[in-house]
Amino acid sequence: MATKGRWKTALAYGDDDSVVIRGYSLGELVGKVSFAEAFLLLALGELPPPGHARTFEAMLVSVLDHGIVPSSIVTRYLASTGTPIQAAVAGGILSFGDTYGGACQQLAERLVHHRQLIAQGTQTEDAAAQAIVRHFFGRGEKVPGYGHALHPEGDPRVPRLYAIADKNGVTGDYSRLAQAVEAELGRVKKRSLPMNQDGALAALGLDMGLDWQIVRALAFIPRSAGLAVHAVEEMKREAGWRHVPNDEIDYDGPPLRPLGRR
Repeated sequence: MATKGRWKTALAYGDDDSVVIRGYSLGELVGKVSFAEAFLLLALGELPPPGHARTFEAMLVSVLDHGIVPSSIVTRYLASTGTPIQAAVAGGILSFGDTYGGACQQLAERLVHHRQLIAQGTQTEDAAAQAIVRHFFGRGEKVPGYGHALHPEGDPRVPRLYAIADKNGVTGDYSRLAQAVEAELGRVKKRSLPMNQDGALAALGLDMGLDWQIVRALAFIPRSAGLAVHAVEEMKREAGWRHVPNDEIDYDGPPLRPLGRR
């Protein structure tokens, strides 16, 4: 059934005199709060503690750009065809699917589910970690948020983020459960599979009180800034439109054949 009636929002409104976000005048926020503080205000309803804002700022920076990867490839392809910058960036963001860019949200949903069971006293932290690993392995999937192809010894951003989070009092129950999952993975796989950037975004985002459904945005919000720069670089440095050269394509369909009479 379609939703009827007036639009309702508790986030923001604008009138002839001002824009108000969560009860604060946007004009007063400008120059007084950081982007990280403003986002957490919008998402959570209240201005965050300073330590949360500092940690969140570090999380945003850690995802800013990863070079030539699926999202930037899509953005550059689109930019090379003359697509406007906002459309090129949007195309790159649309590449954040369940396989690429969605691990943080997938892990966050499981962490929330099992933290609720722990809070109810029906599951221990160790049992929850075991259940999370079984959940993904039972579906023939990797546990999202752990391991890194380029950094098999561990994603170097994670200890840096947790040093900041620990110092600022952000690390909480969700991070501890995520770390228990890491330990359980090591036990089951008989080798180390350290938490990666996606795992840290999920756990720390939840520790700050964010809804698990918005956690994926922690990857694409900062990346959109990086993609905008990729789009402009493509427009300025490259000529013509991107394509895959014929010598890089293997055709394995039927050979050339006559159409014959019809």
